[in-house]
Amino acid sequence: MKHSLKSLMFLFVAFVMSGMFISCSEDDDLSSGGTPMISYVRVTRPAASDSLIVKAGQGQMIAIIGQNLQNARELWINDKQAVLQSTFITSTSIITRVPSDIPTDITNKMRIVFANGQQIEHDFTVDISEPRPTYMESEFVNAGEIATIRGNYFYDPVQVFFTGENGTQVEGEVVELLPNVIEVRVPEGAQPGPLTIKSNFGETESDFWFRDNRNIIADFEDTDFSGWWHGPSYISSGTDAIQPISGKFLRIDKDDTGGWFEAFVGDGTIKGKTKNIPEDAFANPGKYTLKFEMNTVTPLVYNGIQFFMGTGSPGDRGNAFYNWQANIDTQNKWQTVSIPFKEFYEANNKGGNNFTYNPNGYAVSLHFVGPGTKAKFAMDNLRVVPN
Repeated sequence: MKHSLKSLMFLFVAFVMSGMFISCSEDDDLSSGGTPMISYVRVTRPAASDSLIVKAGQGQMIAIIGQNLQNARELWINDKQAVLQSTFITSTSIITRVPSDIPTDITNKMRIVFANGQQIEHDFTVDISEPRPTYMESEFVNAGEIATIRGNYFYDPVQVFFTGENGTQVEGEVVELLPNVIEVRVPEGAQPGPLTIKSNFGETESDFWFRDNRNIIADFEDTDFSGWWHGPSYISSGTDAIQPISGKFLRIDKDDTGGWFEAFVGDGTIKGKTKNIPEDAFANPGKYTLKFEMNTVTPLVYNGIQFFMGTGSPGDRGNAFYNWQANIDTQNKWQTVSIPFKEFYEANNKGGNNFTYNPNGYAVSLHFVGPGTKAKFAMDNLRVVPN
């Protein structure tokens, strides 16, 4: 009995000593000597587990690889706290998501707080996009009035700069801001040109132009109406219902267009502006857009508005045309309308009609065909501009 007891005690002491030896050996093998450390950060996709990263987008899942991380209690990236779940924390890794909230204090650091109060930092950047303006509800807005810009990543604080004279920039007053909408008061001195949107995360120059005056093919400022079939009697300088945004405009005010109504038709001096369509637009129509501003007093919903252009005469307008199925209600405000020039170009090159580059310009027709509709609207600044 005594022999058996001594044997058991010997085995127990040997087991304890063996455990202590193994534990010490494991501690000795840790290059950090037991201190928490971050080795690197990687993506969590198994197929890309060897992809090491130094930045990630908002909400992206990441794996933090290191040593002695098991007692992590808080994880901060910039000044935003990430969510930690114990099931995703081990001694060698932490899996979490980059906070989606926009940081106020940008340190480009990752900070881990442990149970004993110890903290470690690691260089890490949240890849927050610079502002991305997509379009303006109206590219023509008078000074002192409110312009609406739509896009993404408009994170406060945001500044909007208009093109000024001699390459300068003129800042507008931001009066309302959402992540995808900016309302800005147009400053005095704003000139035609792109906008620049700035935030804490970068700046972007818009692809579109404010008061875009490139390649104007109809602005209705004409004084010589030679060759015009229809249009001169519809040109307005402003009414109680519609005020101008860029000088004179085409104004239609009809309760019923009837089966055939011609709003703007002719050649002659009309060609003087239509020859502003750049030659490259015919070589690469997919890279251009037909734009104009409209103001509808009542909704314009109709599938019989026909746009014709060609190198022949306005009489060819029955052979080919772009059929604009209008469905627009600007609520008596000016709004920019965009039509892909490729669609317009292809529609007018049918039925024997020829709509190819001509330095002398093109015959034009904008007419209504069909059962008739209420047409109470204004139109201005037709132009073919690069995308």
